[in-house]
This record gives sequence, structure tokens and C-alpha cells, in this order.
Amino acid sequence: MRALGLRRSLYLLTAFLIVLLWFFQYCYPGHVERGYIKQRSQEHELIQVLRRASMPDRTVILTMVDESRASPGSLLEVLLQSFKSGEGTQRFLNHLVIITMDPQAFKYCRTLHPHCIHPSTFEAYFSPMRQSTTKPYQNAFSWRRNNVLLEVLDLGYNIIFTDVDVLWLRSPLSNFNPAYELSISCTLSSEGQREGYPRGGGIFFLKANAIAIEFFKYWKFIKVLYPNSDVEESLCRTIIESQDVTNVLGFRVQPVNTTYFGGFCQLNQDMLRDAYTIHANCCDDLTSKVHDLRIVLDDWIRFRKRVSGDNASDEMALRWPQKCPR
Repeated sequence: MRALGLRRSLYLLTAFLIVLLWFFQYCYPGHVERGYIKQRSQEHELIQVLRRASMPDRTVILTMVDESRASPGSLLEVLLQSFKSGEGTQRFLNHLVIITMDPQAFKYCRTLHPHCIHPSTFEAYFSPMRQSTTKPYQNAFSWRRNNVLLEVLDLGYNIIFTDVDVLWLRSPLSNFNPAYELSISCTLSSEGQREGYPRGGGIFFLKANAIAIEFFKYWKFIKVLYPNSDVEESLCRTIIESQDVTNVLGFRVQPVNTTYFGGFCQLNQDMLRDAYTIHANCCDDLTSKVHDLRIVLDDWIRFRKRVSGDNASDEMALRWPQKCPR
């Protein structure tokens, strides 16, 4: 019954949008034509960058940054350095597309990386908003990300999305099964009084097919219908709490072992030995993230030297996190 109700709502929304488009087409043809030309130009830019960055199987790596995450000494620098310092990860820089959310982030991104998307490409989503680490800002950031993911999926590109506060130590591709629409690692942690709050590992794989696109359209549709409701921005929590919808759509999810996608939420002594990526989760302050991730990266480089020097059995005590809470 829920699926039938959802379909009826979608039909009503589609009919309303068709009428609205007809009205603007005939009442304001010049305005619509200029908007269409601008939209086509922005879409062309996006397609060109995705085409240059795509792997042979039409997979791209995406991350999103604003000025606070893409400036001198910011998280973007640490992410790019991890690609250069990881085992077999430097080649992925050719496939990394950085979505910038403001002109300042785009300008700085271009000094570091060839595949940067200008914020005007997603102008409808990136309305000005005060940079912060507060919950409302993080929610808005997540919803903007979801809109971008939907557009890239719609263009037929598989996505490996990585948060900018993730270190790439090894290639994670072997952990993603393309038979599933989504491959994701979810950890359980506490947030205030809510025990067992599911958090993402900062990286996930999305397969570009009709099922994945319908799932993100549904998610976006619910947010539009109920903008003030407690619709979750967390992909992990949404998957856990929307089993009926994923079953109806046939949206298949591959849970990825959290041992391989580590983070500050769940520390273990063998993280450098086992993890493919490490996420600075359970930490809200950006300065603290940069500080602690640089220590992790330094320890990773030291660990690789020990392994190459036949000292792999030597224990390395975790020096992090220091500024982020344990």
C-alpha cells in the first residue's frame, strides 16, 4: 500500500510540474530559453569533466568541498596527499572529480587538481550558507551532496564518493561489488542520548542504473514533500530505516566490513595494517580533523617504511586522535 501511495504522489507531482512548465513556456518564453541555454552549458561542462576523469567502466571518484575545506592547510590538501602516499592510490587522482560549492573553493582547487567543477554547474543547490560544523549545516551539506549524486548517476556514471576527511591508504575497489546498487560501511556510535547511531565510513560506491536513480529520486521527493520532517541525511541510517522502500525498488546494499574502512569512531591497534581508508568521523571541528589526519598520514608513511624494511611485526602505538575526541 505504501508503494502504491508513493506512485500516486509521484504521478501528481509530475502532472503539476508539466503544467508549471507549460505556463512558463508560453508566458515567459525568453526567460525559459535563456535558462535552458545556461543549463545546457553547465551540463556540457559537467559531462566533459566526468568524461576526462572516468575509469574505463564509467566510474568516477567524487568529493565535495566548500571554502572551509578547500583552502591552504585544509582537508583537501590532506586528502590529495593521501592519494600520493597510499599503496597503489596515486593513479586514482586521474579519476577524482572535486565538486566545489563556492568560487573561493573552486579557485583554490584549480591550483591543486585538474578536475574541479565550478559551483555554477550546481547553482540551484549551492545557495549561500554560513560555513559551520553545526548539525543544520552538516544536514544541508549532505542534501546538496545527494542532489549532485543523482545528477551524476543520471548521466550514467558509477560513483565512488569519498568525504574530504578520508585518507586513502590502499585501493578500496576490491571491496565494492558492482552487482549491488550500493556498497557502504556503516559503524555504530553514540550521539547524545541516541545509542547505536549509524555513521558512514566516509566512502561508498553507487552503481549507475535505474534502480539507484529511483531510490535517490524517492529520497529527494520525500524531502521536498516534508521539508520540516525528520528525514535523515545519513545514507546509512536511511538504508537501515527504509527497508520496505529498498525492497520495493529492488535496491541492493552490500555492507562492507568496517575493519577495512576505519575511522575515529572505532579505533583498533591494527588499523594501519588492515584499513583501506581512515575517516575522521566522530569529530566536528575542522581544525582538529586536519591536525589528527596529518598525524595518521605521518604514521602511515612510517608504517610503510617499516614494512619495506622487514619490520612489519613491530607494533606502532596509535598517536591519534589527539584533538578529536577518542
